[in-house]
Amino acid sequence: MKIKRFFAKDMRQAIRKIREELGPDAVILSNRKVNNGIEIVSAIDYDEGLFSKMSGTQENTTTHVDVDDAPDNVVDEPAVNTRVTDAPEWMEDPMLNQMRHELSSLRGVLESQLSHLSQTDLKRTNPLKAALIRRLEQLGIEQSLALSLVAPISPDIGLESAWRQTLGLLSHQLKVTQDDILDKGGVIALVGPTGVGKTTTIAKLAARFSLRHGNRQVALISTDSYRIGAQEQLLNFGRILDVPTYPVNNAEELSLKLNDLQDKRLILIDTAGMSQRDIRLSEQLQTLNECSNRIKTYLVMAANTQTSTLQDATRTFFKSGLSGAILTKLDETTSFGGSLSTMIQFDLPVAYISDGQLVPEDLHPARAHSLVSKAVTLMQQHQALSEKYPLPTINNGKMANAHV
Repeated sequence: MKIKRFFAKDMRQAIRKIREELGPDAVILSNRKVNNGIEIVSAIDYDEGLFSKMSGTQENTTTHVDVDDAPDNVVDEPAVNTRVTDAPEWMEDPMLNQMRHELSSLRGVLESQLSHLSQTDLKRTNPLKAALIRRLEQLGIEQSLALSLVAPISPDIGLESAWRQTLGLLSHQLKVTQDDILDKGGVIALVGPTGVGKTTTIAKLAARFSLRHGNRQVALISTDSYRIGAQEQLLNFGRILDVPTYPVNNAEELSLKLNDLQDKRLILIDTAGMSQRDIRLSEQLQTLNECSNRIKTYLVMAANTQTSTLQDATRTFFKSGLSGAILTKLDETTSFGGSLSTMIQFDLPVAYISDGQLVPEDLHPARAHSLVSKAVTLMQQHQALSEKYPLPTINNGKMANAHV
């Protein structure tokens, strides 16, 4: 049910407004005299049960009139709604929406200008920190994190010494899990958006664990019944690794299978890849949480994803209680700082990184200093490539190479 309030000089003008904006199917919920005219509350998709619930009683004195049947002299006092248990959607005036949009745009402009002024002031008062922040932003580090990293740096040291100290602080803020999965085993579920490499990562973990402890200590479970052929992919990996693999379709089957596999040291659960906006995601995460408190959930994220998308996805999956993260596709990204910023922002330890498709070679335990060194290397490689192959620019409608 969508509700909107109308003001007019008389009932005839109010009815005309309602018909024009809401159509002939609208109903009048209430009307009353106000200064210089009347006020009418009208609705479309009217739900009498919902409106009665809002009033806290099945009886109310609010006028319910179809717009086409409304006389010109209907004026009475609306019922007082003392309790709202399930608020309907109020339709907003287009002018209010436009004002909100303009204020949002204005806020963005002000924030951008304030940020620019802050950076300009920093360049003037502390050029060393300004240079460090510029490097961190080239690394892909978020500005708020960059500011906190350079805050304790002394302005009296050289740029390169200050840069090493800054990278050390960045490394210190990163948390890692010390190869817990391959050392300790357990029941591990990998979650994350579609296409980030969860199934391949499971194959790499299973292969590594089999090499250390034997393949009879490992079992694979697939809960991905959404994508065509998804369970078959894991079954193929299981056959290659000589590891038992089981498809399950619901929470009950998963619970039963976990009970049957209690003798296994490592159980890896492959879940369906879903967008953080997929309405089925909460159901899947709830299934994992309810099946067993033994399950540890790790978020798999692709390092070549935009920082804003990384943060959005991590925020959504973080609600399910994550034990750590696995970063994939490092071989496909030109910047690694956004991934590091996201992990620090959510205080999420990194368990492993993956930089290729080879099983199990392209899987490595996360080490904080190695992650920072990788980010610096990628930045330097990208800068060198940009200098060697500058992007074309458009001059007077014609393409031309940009030279710095």
